[in-house]
Amino acid sequence: MSAGRIAAFLLVTLVMASCVFVPEKAVKQKYSNECKMLTKKLTLTAIEDRLSCVGVHNNNVEACLLIYGVVVPVGSFVISGGIVLTNNTLHWLEYQGTCDEGVLLKSVDKLKRTF
Repeated sequence: MSAGRIAAFLLVTLVMASCVFVPEKAVKQKYSNECKMLTKKLTLTAIEDRLSCVGVHNNNVEACLLIYGVVVPVGSFVISGGIVLTNNTLHWLEYQGTCDEGVLLKSVDKLKRTF
């Protein structure tokens, strides 16, 4: 590898290595209290990672940077993003079935009125 490629790799890795993504409960829970919902809306939050490659032997630095610079951030993004997506889908479905403004309850009320 050339010195320029190593420097670019290190720069990109250092920028990315400080992030781990985690699901957190959203600050604003728009309908949870009014509709007495069980699920809470989640958001995906990036937090600083304390892991580093300091003190690693020279022959393992690239592997360490690859793990902490690519695998950990991407892996946490995929896993936590899947959790947030699944939870928010369930949250939306619960809203549709429990809140007065939900499509499901409106449809049931409309059906009841026709009979």
